[in-house]
Amino acid sequence: VAVVWAQTDEGIRGFIVPTHTRGFSAPQIHRKLSLRASVTSELVLDAVRLPGEAVLPGVVGLKGPLSCLNEARYGITWGAMGAARSSLEAALSYATEREQFGKPIAAFQLTQQKLVDSVVEYSKGLLLALH
Repeated sequence: VAVVWAQTDEGIRGFIVPTHTRGFSAPQIHRKLSLRASVTSELVLDAVRLPGEAVLPGVVGLKGPLSCLNEARYGITWGAMGAARSSLEAALSYATEREQFGKPIAAFQLTQQKLVDSVVEYSKGLLLALH
């Protein structure tokens, strides 16, 4: 199913649209620059007709779609923080395992500074996400 928000005579309303509905299609967007881990599609509605029970009850106006976006922000925030933590852990692991001139590159001051800067940036993001 797809949740579609549209302007009606009553204002902005939400609709549950089964993806097999005649006139509905969702061609996938390829070659995106970001959020490639999730499927993003253009929703095409060509003379789609829905029964009355497809309307989301009790939600008129922008409050409905904006509340959905507010909830989605948590997932986006924590997804980004998870990716940041994973890359930080990978960098720390690599720096302790990779040797150059007979010692791990984590022993070099410039590498240490870059790792510390990464930890600080991650910590700032974490504090912002928790706020």
